[in-house]
Amino acid sequence: MRMFQIRGFSAALLLVAASCSSEDKSAAKAPPAPPVQARGQVVLMSQPFVVEALDAASRMITLKSPSGKSSTFHAGEQVRRFNEIHVGDTVVAQYSVGVLAELREPTAEEKAAPKVVQESATRGPSSAPPAGAMTRTVRVVTTVDGVDREANTITLKGPQGNIMTAIVEDPSALSRISVGQHIVATFSEQLVVATEPGAKN
Repeated sequence: MRMFQIRGFSAALLLVAASCSSEDKSAAKAPPAPPVQARGQVVLMSQPFVVEALDAASRMITLKSPSGKSSTFHAGEQVRRFNEIHVGDTVVAQYSVGVLAELREPTAEEKAAPKVVQESATRGPSSAPPAGAMTRTVRVVTTVDGVDREANTITLKGPQGNIMTAIVEDPSALSRISVGQHIVATFSEQLVVATEPGAKN
């Protein structure tokens, strides 16, 4: 309710400015201030795996973790340079995820489509060992599940029940945030995979 009152007050100021001098009119055209943001902690995981076995016909690859655990995966057609990977190579996977929340009410369009997913992929140059990155961005309408004014954080709950805590960049904005309020958050995930050739026999 408070946000609608602020918007109404701003509209009244614009009407007053329009009836004043030209200097006032130019001031009325100033762009609106960007919404206050909250950022979640970025989680970064970096893990090397050794290629233990390969089956070129079925495109199956077996990777061994530093703990000695082996897992077998199917390399889809998107892995275009599968034939350049060899037993003994090291595959390094780096995974990161973060959240950027805008402390504002969602628009009508965002309410109609509360979850929007965008995915993209890039590949390393052909002159280097096989490498690539996959990025996934998810914009969702979330619900404020908790507010910690001492820590300057808010806890967000996604439409599937996922929970993430974000640090509010402007602590004064916490006074305008309440549990149960709907705000817009963008989650970004990235997986980077690079191959390091093993020793040649």
